[in-house]
Amino acid sequence: MSTEMEPIAEMICELTRNCSIKEEYFAASFNLSPTEVKFLKLFAVKPKYTIKELRDILKLTPGRITHILTSLEAKNLISRTLDESDKRVILVSILPKANPLITNLHQNYTELHNRILQNVDEKELEKISSSLKILNEVFSKWVNQK
Repeated sequence: MSTEMEPIAEMICELTRNCSIKEEYFAASFNLSPTEVKFLKLFAVKPKYTIKELRDILKLTPGRITHILTSLEAKNLISRTLDESDKRVILVSILPKANPLITNLHQNYTELHNRILQNVDEKELEKISSSLKILNEVFSKWVNQK
């Protein structure tokens, strides 16, 4: 079984490396870090998060979250405020200046993936989608077991 898994493990590693390169390329085009992009993309779904929610979603340490927040605050993209109902909780919100950026991030992210996959036919796209769903489920189960 071990030798059968080696090619799969190597392909997953190669995919991870290529995704990392893609994320760095994409983030650099917005003068952001890949983690800042992931962070800001969350605000397309919901306008406010607690720091704990961000930590849980992004699986980052408190120190790393603080570093990202400080960087995005310096760029006037987010703000931190105390929760009125619980002063121990800090809420993170996007500032109005960030809304067009987040929309632009989403559009450009979609366009980049369209360019990457433009020469893949419909049948292959279905296979890719199905395989990625399975991989995400497998990895999610593994992560949640830890």
